[in-house]
Amino acid sequence: MTLENLKESSTKVKSIIHQMVSLIETTETSLLYKKPSDEEWSVMQIACHVNEAVEFWVADLEALLIVPGAKWGRNHEHVRRLAAVEENYVASVSKEQAIDRLQSLIPVTERALGKVQTEDLEKTAPSYNPNFDGKPLSFLIDHLIIKHIDSHLGQMERHLAKIQYQKI
Repeated sequence: MTLENLKESSTKVKSIIHQMVSLIETTETSLLYKKPSDEEWSVMQIACHVNEAVEFWVADLEALLIVPGAKWGRNHEHVRRLAAVEENYVASVSKEQAIDRLQSLIPVTERALGKVQTEDLEKTAPSYNPNFDGKPLSFLIDHLIIKHIDSHLGQMERHLAKIQYQKI
């Protein structure tokens, strides 16, 4: 990854977020809260997860820029991660709130990526998640922010397709 890639990443985040917002805006509100199955998240759960996850990973990124080599990350049992998708919480989040929070991720992410220097990209640090231990900062940016939200956009689209098919 290079600084040029970082600029592209910032543009990609903006594009993905805009696509998520458009999907949410144009979907009937009740469908956003419907789960395709007991094992799958609703679109609103996915949106709440994306909001929490991007905020978390951007904060970790900024902390690692200040304290290189510090232990970073989390696992799937992280309490804030779990709370963000808890059904009673998600039911309390309005469509407008989800949209506002998604849109607020754009400047937060742009600011954080703007702080990264070329030499930061290859710096490594231990992680609370053994799968990420010793990964460079470029991994956090590329996989845990960019690819992560992109995969959740696809998940939202697939889930809506399932819900709409179930409606027929």
